Amino acid sequence: MSACVKTELLLVICGAGPLKDVSTLISQILARGWNVQALATSSAVSVGLDIESVQTQTGRLVVTSAAIPRATLSPSIIVVAPATANTITKLALDIRDTYAAGVLGQAVAAKIPIIMLPSIKKVDLERGIFRKHIQSLRREGVNVLLGGSTGIHPTNASSKDGPVPLFPWHLAASAAFSRMNAPFCLSKWQIDSLNVFKTDISLRWAVGLLAAISAAVVLGRYQK
Repeated sequence: MSACVKTELLLVICGAGPLKDVSTLISQILARGWNVQALATSSAVSVGLDIESVQTQTGRLVVTSAAIPRATLSPSIIVVAPATANTITKLALDIRDTYAAGVLGQAVAAKIPIIMLPSIKKVDLERGIFRKHIQSLRREGVNVLLGGSTGIHPTNASSKDGPVPLFPWHLAASAAFSRMNAPFCLSKWQIDSLNVFKTDISLRWAVGLLAAISAAVVLGRYQK
């Protein structure tokens, strides 16, 4: 038996094709012992995210609007996957015209770790302004998993042309695990020791209070 302070991960799901397999990422995160709170963008909902399935898997309601105050979201880390070019651009420019964009914008300001796993086409990277958006986010500490040995390498492949490569959900999970420390856990004997300590402290406090009251009563009688 043990007790752990679990990492709270906010998963922002955008409206890109890979979202139909987002359960893969959720499974990897839950297997780590973390809690997952999903937030779906309006485009994710409109393209058919299986909200009921995500809720069943995470054990929590999927946030889709400001009906749930932002203050109730208290993540230790945020993963945006799949991250669309639209969401990446909005975050870089600090455009907060949607609930999800507002949450992400505040998270950057609050220095909450953010990892973005893009679902984009290679052609998107041909625009210099888009590459600058990615550089801007990285300067602010956002980990955009694009390129290199730990990032995605976009192509212009389309499902219309045949099977496309599987979306590398594991890259987001690995980046999140590397960013956060292991959960703080206590063993059974440590918990029992703390309980004994708390009980001992409570008893000492009670005895001390009674002693103080008794002394006050005696002093009062003496003064009379």
